[in-house]
Amino acid sequence: MKKIISALLCLAMVLCLVACGNAATPSSSPAEPAASEPQAPAESSSAGTEKPYAGQTLVVQVWGGTYEETFKTYAAPMFEELTGATIEYVLGSTPIAQLGAEGENPSVDLIHGDAAEIVRGEEMDLFAVIDKSKLSNAADLYEKAFEYPEAIATNWGTYGIAYRTDLVEKAPTSWFDMWDPQYAGGKVGIMDLGMGGALEMADVVARTQGYECADQENWDNLFAKLAELKPNVGILASQHADVEAMLEQGDVVMCVETNGRAINMMRSGLPVGFCMPEEGVPAMTSYIALTKHSHNLDLAYIMADILISPEVQKAYAENNYYAPSNSKAEVAEDLRGFMPYGEDQVDLLVYIDAAAVEAVKPAFTERWNAIYK
Repeated sequence: MKKIISALLCLAMVLCLVACGNAATPSSSPAEPAASEPQAPAESSSAGTEKPYAGQTLVVQVWGGTYEETFKTYAAPMFEELTGATIEYVLGSTPIAQLGAEGENPSVDLIHGDAAEIVRGEEMDLFAVIDKSKLSNAADLYEKAFEYPEAIATNWGTYGIAYRTDLVEKAPTSWFDMWDPQYAGGKVGIMDLGMGGALEMADVVARTQGYECADQENWDNLFAKLAELKPNVGILASQHADVEAMLEQGDVVMCVETNGRAINMMRSGLPVGFCMPEEGVPAMTSYIALTKHSHNLDLAYIMADILISPEVQKAYAENNYYAPSNSKAEVAEDLRGFMPYGEDQVDLLVYIDAAAVEAVKPAFTERWNAIYK
């Protein structure tokens, strides 16, 4: 708690930078979550003075579950104490179509998205080009954090195979272990194309054939291999909770999953292991972007800077098991093996060419559905 209060004191000292459009963020480590240690009343040097954005509201879209919990426990209190503004939440997936329809009057100021959503948003001219000079933490981010001009990578997870350690004879080491005939009859779970994991798995399969999943000249080979998996598939899940429920019940013994969700299952006491397959580990990159016509762009930059600060990045790593994009975010040694921690590990991840995939997505979906629907 002392660390957060100290951080807020530092923030109050640099409020003048915020007024000039530069975001100032704290530099301490996060305290325990508010659920176990409630936030103390503000004790900053700005007490008794009006906060620079008092009475204003920032609208933020954020994913639900543990991502939302960490956001509300760490990032939101820092933002509200610094600015005096409040946050309105839009929970769930990125509202790309809605923002496109709203044009110059977007209902959301800051969004969270994956690579495909960022690419679609860029094509629709929904997002502002990131001005790094307004982000005090920008210089500490890894190079890949600025892969897209209109977005910032906040953290990385990975896709791999979660499996029941008590129900498989041998722990998987390869994506193709899911193809093993011993798992016929529906012992494997995969995600639908609408959820992360399926496309990433298909992309790795294509890469073993010398291509990427967007390369249509290889699709006969790719989809022939994917069709061989069909007898083993027991669920084509539209949400992670469904496939995880089947894994918990033992109806499937392995499934495509993210490192963070697999670790949560482990820590809940389930006999679950997680494999990062030898053919390649797909990146699960989380991005933030600021809507181009936001009427609260200064506030959006302040929130963005808080989200890429070392202390909030540390919180996401230790609560959600997502690797930080800020090089100064120190993560506990015993957690580093559960995530692509450090720039070298981030560089080793397999990245889908989201723009190329978007161009062929309808045709790809048709071929996929011909097998799995």
